[in-house]
Amino acid sequence: MEFTNIFVVFDPVREKQPALERAMVMAQQEMSVNLHVFACIYSDIPKSAGKPGEVKELIACQKEALNAIVAPLVDQGVQVTTEVEWDKDWYHAVVRASVKNSADVVLKSSYKHTASQRILNRTSDWTLIRECLCPVMLVKEDTQQDVRKVLAAIDIRTEKDSGENLNQRIINFSQKLLDRQHAEVHFVNAHKDLSSSPDRNALIRSCGVESDKIHIKRGQPEDVIVAKAKKLGANLVVVGTSARSGFSALVNGNTVEKVLDRLECDILSMP
Repeated sequence: MEFTNIFVVFDPVREKQPALERAMVMAQQEMSVNLHVFACIYSDIPKSAGKPGEVKELIACQKEALNAIVAPLVDQGVQVTTEVEWDKDWYHAVVRASVKNSADVVLKSSYKHTASQRILNRTSDWTLIRECLCPVMLVKEDTQQDVRKVLAAIDIRTEKDSGENLNQRIINFSQKLLDRQHAEVHFVNAHKDLSSSPDRNALIRSCGVESDKIHIKRGQPEDVIVAKAKKLGANLVVVGTSARSGFSALVNGNTVEKVLDRLECDILSMP
């Protein structure tokens, strides 16, 4: 899995931009990538004959600011484009723009919320996790920018074709990190009871790592993932999103949603 087209969500109301900083590091490490920086702005402007012109001016100002921020990368030869859209519903504007730009991955800064904030309010993180067609990397503040230790969560005993395909996408991505960035990659498989415990040798064969990089733990997936990530000191946790819509997503949610605010490291949500 190659992340060639990197789509970055720029937050116009915050000074710090962890997602953009991470994307810049990725672009500098791999000069062949295309970086697309997207900002969505909106404000209540009184209805008047001059409103269209005022909107156009605000978009132009934000575009100019974005171009100034990415100018150092352009000078280094990185392929960078910027885009500004006017829309009150910026969550879905990001989803639409990522599809339009054929994004391989969406990078977005993520900030801690309480459980009630996540449940009672439709957060941008949850919207992107559930609706983006490509992987979404949620970047935390003050985390190590060079990925060196990765924890990938899989479920080798899944009987659904969609689950098997998701496992393979996670494994393929993790192996790319292992091969190209010399990262230390671990795999974790949670199970409910002894009868559902996966075969360690099957995991070793599937994941292509040594036995000590395979972790099989009994418990709820979200609890197992959080505990293992903290124990390893993981910089990046990779989690699949299986329940993206419908009743299952509404009631049960996704594992990635359950670990998001419990981890300080970056999280890659894999659809």
